[in-house]
Amino acid sequence: MKKNTKLMTLVIAALLAATLLTGCGTKKAPDADKSMDAFYQLIVCHKADAMTDLGIDSAEVSDTLNVYKESTISSLKDSFKSAGITLTTKDAENIYDALSQALSSLDYEVSVKKQEKKEAVVTVKSQYIDYLSVFKDAKKKTVDALKPQHIETKEDAQKLLIKNVAKGFKSMKPSSEMKTKTFTLTKQNIKSGEDTVTLYFPKDSKQLGSDLINLVTGR
Repeated sequence: MKKNTKLMTLVIAALLAATLLTGCGTKKAPDADKSMDAFYQLIVCHKADAMTDLGIDSAEVSDTLNVYKESTISSLKDSFKSAGITLTTKDAENIYDALSQALSSLDYEVSVKKQEKKEAVVTVKSQYIDYLSVFKDAKKKTVDALKPQHIETKEDAQKLLIKNVAKGFKSMKPSSEMKTKTFTLTKQNIKSGEDTVTLYFPKDSKQLGSDLINLVTGR
């Protein structure tokens, strides 16, 4: 009787272990469109919730947003510098905020074109803003305003130009049409914080972010 009880205990333990192992091994990754949507919301809309819902550590997501903001502000400063204008950090942040507001208003769709065991192809269809036209319009408005407002100094003209760029992004209307971009994601085990999550993820997140920004700025 004791032998049978011991044997039954071993069998139950083995079954439990097998069940636990099966559960871990077959853990399904979220569909690829979930990951792509999270990237769009993070990079374009500057929203972190979709990415953290996938299991990515909130501190890492926050760091990514900060890096993106700093990179965009630096790029804005360089663009103005090439035109002979020194853009202060405060002015650059104002333009960044206006740009972010314009991008977050865009309509978009994410769909899975093909999803296999190790790889997926997803399509992002999005409205866009005419990024370069904002600077062209701001320049024209500034030149047109120089004489009527009796702006005589270079510094005042530059301040007006910077103000007009921020205004341009705030009043920018999304395109009536949508552009489409296709992305390839691979199934990966992502170490994030203290956890590891299985997701369809880009091989190069930086390149994916750049491609998304080009898509939504009409470039």
